[in-house]
Amino acid sequence: MNNLNSLKNKSVNQGFTLIELIIVIIILGILSVTVAPKFFTAKGFSAYGYRTDVIAKLRLIQLKAMQQTQAAPDPENENRCHTVLLTDKKLGTPDNCVDELSFNSTWQDSTTKVKIADQDDVIFSGENITDNSFSFDSMGRPSSSCNAPCKITINGEQNISVQIESEGYIHAL
Repeated sequence: MNNLNSLKNKSVNQGFTLIELIIVIIILGILSVTVAPKFFTAKGFSAYGYRTDVIAKLRLIQLKAMQQTQAAPDPENENRCHTVLLTDKKLGTPDNCVDELSFNSTWQDSTTKVKIADQDDVIFSGENITDNSFSFDSMGRPSSSCNAPCKITINGEQNISVQIESEGYIHAL
């Protein structure tokens, strides 16, 4: 009975004060203006996705060059299948590495190619890369057509880069 009387005598405050509500509304307003637009558009973030994909594809091509060291039937074309071609919308190995170093108009997707989607406002560009192509040797180092450090830039809302060092280390900048 004594406990019941003490509960009745205590005044229980429920709810929030006006200041607490105003602070929460201000914080929600700031978050809605700064963070919410990032969730509803990929603008600016697609370049980072392409950079991650470019690093993965370059490392895969490099790894294949280090593993496939057998003598080629044609020594002049020995490294063609380990060649990286670069255009403004595509990066990867050529579709037919025996006959020519180019991308076919049909563009066959593979594990060693990156293609920028039509809806993305992003392009690739190369720095210190001769004729927009280079290859990797059996030690994973870039060829002389990649004047190391060579850089592949993903130009979008932000310009971000991938760099290939003379020793073959591929990393984001």
